[in-house]
Amino acid sequence: MQFIQKYIYSLIFLVLFVLAVSISTAHAGQAASEEAVAEKPTHYIVATYFHTTARCSTCHKIEELSSQAVNLNFENELKSGKVVWRAINVDEPENKHYNKDYQLYTKSLIISEVKDGKEIQWKNLEKIWTYVRDEEKFDAYVKDEIKDWIEE
Repeated sequence: MQFIQKYIYSLIFLVLFVLAVSISTAHAGQAASEEAVAEKPTHYIVATYFHTTARCSTCHKIEELSSQAVNLNFENELKSGKVVWRAINVDEPENKHYNKDYQLYTKSLIISEVKDGKEIQWKNLEKIWTYVRDEEKFDAYVKDEIKDWIEE
């Protein structure tokens, strides 16, 4: 009988311990999330590569070069949230509105400025098609366009 009591008490202690650790971890994660939200800038630049489901090798190359240009040239800004990189498939039903929003007619890299949760301006970097075969010019073009917007 005493063995069973010790077993039950040990089991209760173990359950309470696991519960306490879970609650502590959840609060720590929530605090970190709240801190990250609190630190997100209210003014930032978004670089978005818009594509369709069907893509040729050039379209894939443009996404790759765009991603590299943003990720390599704006590493600190990406970490701080001052620059955001994303790729969006406009064939997905929830994304079709971007075709009209940005007058998209082909795969495109759009740079937009967001302030206080609202997009205040945007630009289609149409020369990506011209520079896709020259990685240095492509990188410089994307970098310079985003840098100009950051410095405004």
